[in-house]
Amino acid sequence: MRKQILALTALVALGANAQEYNKWSVDVNFGVNKPTVGFTSGYSTKTPSFWTLNGGVRYMFNNKFGLRLGGGYDKFVEGKKSPEFNSNIWNVNLQGVANLGRVLSFEDWTRDLGLLAHAGVGIGQLKGDYIPKADNIGFVTAGLTPQIRLSNRVSLLVDGSVYFYARQNRTFDGLSATNRRGFQTLNFTGTVGLQVALGKNLVHADWYSQAAADGQLAERVAKAENSVAELAKRLDNKEDKMVDTNGNRVPDEVENYINEKYGSLANQSSGSSAPTNYTGESARELIEKGYINVYFDFNSSEPQKSSLWAVDFVANYLKQNSGASVKAIGYADEKGSADYNQKLSNRRAEVIKKLLVDRGINASQLSFEGRGEDKTVNANSANARQLARRVTFEIK
Repeated sequence: MRKQILALTALVALGANAQEYNKWSVDVNFGVNKPTVGFTSGYSTKTPSFWTLNGGVRYMFNNKFGLRLGGGYDKFVEGKKSPEFNSNIWNVNLQGVANLGRVLSFEDWTRDLGLLAHAGVGIGQLKGDYIPKADNIGFVTAGLTPQIRLSNRVSLLVDGSVYFYARQNRTFDGLSATNRRGFQTLNFTGTVGLQVALGKNLVHADWYSQAAADGQLAERVAKAENSVAELAKRLDNKEDKMVDTNGNRVPDEVENYINEKYGSLANQSSGSSAPTNYTGESARELIEKGYINVYFDFNSSEPQKSSLWAVDFVANYLKQNSGASVKAIGYADEKGSADYNQKLSNRRAEVIKKLLVDRGINASQLSFEGRGEDKTVNANSANARQLARRVTFEIK
């Protein structure tokens, strides 16, 4: 049951971290333009003509389709064989965006190349030296945007777009009135720019692949299962070490050590609470050399149940050696302030003294002292810090 709980916990943690992709992005682009229809006879611009600037904010509904709200600026000046003129168009637009890279499964052959298609409508104003009043226009636009992923946040954009202008009353040079109805003029643009993904997730929708995500999740689940198996093995091993087969409240691992060093406990009654035949130097040596300790959880003065046998061991020693006295010495790990840890170590020692009194030991045989942080262990190791959180004993 414990293993199933551990596995479920690991998988829930994976699910919490498996946020799919960022949906928002911003982009800024600059480049050139080339209007081809909509000039007074004899007027034209350079091929290409500087400058075109635009930027936008995009939201993806999923990894294939989204919307972009953008704005732009196009500047028009005379070409080499054209009379002088100077005009510009400011615009705002709303476009639908299709991520062709995912629609066409680019992820099957590349991780860092993409392609967006976009189309939409907008409004703008044509202004110029020969345009007495701003000319309000509407337009339809469409284009393709190859992408190169530079990082999970930043992409290089290369865009080619076409603008079909309607309700344009003046030509681009501003010297003539347009004489066509409907879509009167045409402008091509080419830009390069950068896109930055916004959000807390690892990748943007443009680069998200469900197949790749499934593969990564499978790898993470496999690693989690391995970690759970290893943790379960370690827990089983720890529990095995704390098994008390004969019921004398001394873990088998400690008892085996005692048996090897100081003789067998086979004559102990299975109902006794702790060894009763250590009235001599053997028990004293175990206590003084630090084999008998009571351990605590982090920031706790409540002893771990698995180490209460040590309290019984000391209690039985004192009962059988009425002339002896013991000092309980508390320690803490190095997490937290030194002042707090000093008080915590003192509380731990005091708790163990009280347990010994409750166990029937005369208070005159007992004293306690908190010695603060145990700096002899590696403070960066969780296992070492566990060993530091203890009460040990000194025999007087």
